[in-house]
Amino acid sequence: MSSAEKDLTIGAVLDQIVHRAAEEVEATAAVALSDEPDGVHQHRVRVRRLRSVLAGFQDSLDTRSAQRLRVAFSQWGSELGVVRDIEVRAAVAEETMREAGIEDAEVVRRLIDSEREAYVAAHARLVELANATRAQERNRRLREFVDALVVAEPERDAAPVLSDVLQSQTKRVLRVGRHLDESDERYHDLRKAARRAKYVAEAVAEAAPGLWTKKVEALAEAGDDLHDALGDHRDGMLLAYRARHEGALAGRAGERADVYDTIADLAQKAAEEHLADVPKALRRLEDAASDLP
Repeated sequence: MSSAEKDLTIGAVLDQIVHRAAEEVEATAAVALSDEPDGVHQHRVRVRRLRSVLAGFQDSLDTRSAQRLRVAFSQWGSELGVVRDIEVRAAVAEETMREAGIEDAEVVRRLIDSEREAYVAAHARLVELANATRAQERNRRLREFVDALVVAEPERDAAPVLSDVLQSQTKRVLRVGRHLDESDERYHDLRKAARRAKYVAEAVAEAAPGLWTKKVEALAEAGDDLHDALGDHRDGMLLAYRARHEGALAGRAGERADVYDTIADLAQKAAEEHLADVPKALRRLEDAASDLP
C-alpha cells in the first residue's frame, strides 16, 4: 500500500469532493444569469458534476438528502438545458452552413436567427426561475447539506471505497453499452452514464492526487471521449431533423427548399461518423477499470 493510500480517509476525500462541487455551482451561477460568454454552459457543467458525485458516492453520504438535492438540481439542470440547447443548435447550424458554403439569407433566418431570438426569451425565463422561491430553497438545501456533511464511517480507508465507486460507475457504462440498439434513447442513456463516470473519476483525481493517477486519468478521458462523441452525434442529428422540418415549411412558403436537404444530409453524416469513436472509448474505459485494485 502506497503512502497516498494509507493517509487518505473517505471522510476527508468526500469533504473535499462535495465542497468543491458545491462551490463551483455557486461560483458559476452569476455568470450564467448575466449571460456572459459560455456562462450557461459552464454552470450547467458544474450542476451536472454536483449531481454526478452525489450519485456516485451516495452509499457513503446521507443518501436521502443527497437524492433530494439530485432531484432539485436535475430540475435546474433541465431548465439550463433548454437555454443551452438553443445556443448549441444555432452554433451547429452556423458551422455546418459555413463548411458547406451556404449563405442563403432565408436559411440563416430559419436555422440561426430564429434560434438566437428564442435564446433571448429562454434566458430571460431562466433568470426568472433563478429568482423564484423554489430556486432559493434549492440553494439553501445545498448549503445546509455541505455545511453539515454526513459521511458514513468517515475514518475508513478511502482507497477501497474509491476503487469500488470507480468500478461501479465503469460497470454501469459498460452495461448500458452492451444494450445499444441505435435508438436515440439508448445513446442518451450511455451518454449520461459516461458523463457520471467521467465526473466521478475527475473528482477522485482532484481530491486524491497520486492515487492510481494514470488509471484514474484514463477513466476520465475515456468517459469524456464517450460523452463528447455521443453529444456531437446528438447535436448533428437534431440539426438534421430540424433542417428537414424547416425545409418543408420553406417549400410551403415558396422558398428554396433543396438546400435544407443538403444541410440535413451533411449533419447526419457528421453525426454518424462520431459514433465510430464509441466502441474504442468503451474498450479504453474497460481496460482502465480492469487495472484498479
